[in-house]
Amino acid sequence: MPVPWLFIHGAGSTSRSWSRQHRLPFASQFCDLPARPQILPSHLITSLAEWCLTQINEPAIVVGHSMGGAIAQMMAILKPQSVRALVLVGTGPRLPVNPELLEQLVTHPHQALENIARWSLARHFDPNLYETNLRLLETVSADRILHELTACSLFDSRPVLGQYTGPAFLIRGAEDRMTPEVLSNEFLTIWPDIPIYTIADSGHLVMLEQPELFNETLLTIANRLADTN
Repeated sequence: MPVPWLFIHGAGSTSRSWSRQHRLPFASQFCDLPARPQILPSHLITSLAEWCLTQINEPAIVVGHSMGGAIAQMMAILKPQSVRALVLVGTGPRLPVNPELLEQLVTHPHQALENIARWSLARHFDPNLYETNLRLLETVSADRILHELTACSLFDSRPVLGQYTGPAFLIRGAEDRMTPEVLSNEFLTIWPDIPIYTIADSGHLVMLEQPELFNETLLTIANRLADTN
């Protein structure tokens, strides 16, 4: 039986952020995270990790982008036997968020969404991709985005992430402004040998900006995992 792959999107997004990965030859599941406004931001990522664990019936390769990467980390901490491997995309063991952006989501939400849409892409971005990203953000309420980004700002897996000893891989955009290299490099303090794939001419939405290179990287990771079986 093929190993299942679970793809988890980031804050303020949906499974549509993985639209360019649907043709990969994996047994893939692209989940849409539930809104959990009743959960305190400090507990949200753990709560969503627990929900994601209910979506898999056997050990899975978990691919998490940004907040989805934080959720993936928590899945591996809570139930490592359910995680065949971690593929962490545009994320870190901490996910600080600019407090001015959080405030802007309250006072000027549309302007905040425009900023998020722009900062999620490489500096020389495709205008069509910017518009697509902005429309995707607009399908999610500003209150939910604020809730999820606040949860990200409180996230810190560093004290416990070393408990997970399974395979882990990092994919990042070379021009990621939302989770810059200084943050993703913090994984090296926990897993000094983690394979890192940095994709040029892409920002935070690397899987949409450079889908061919991103998908090739996933296939490389799949082959590496197959070789270790």
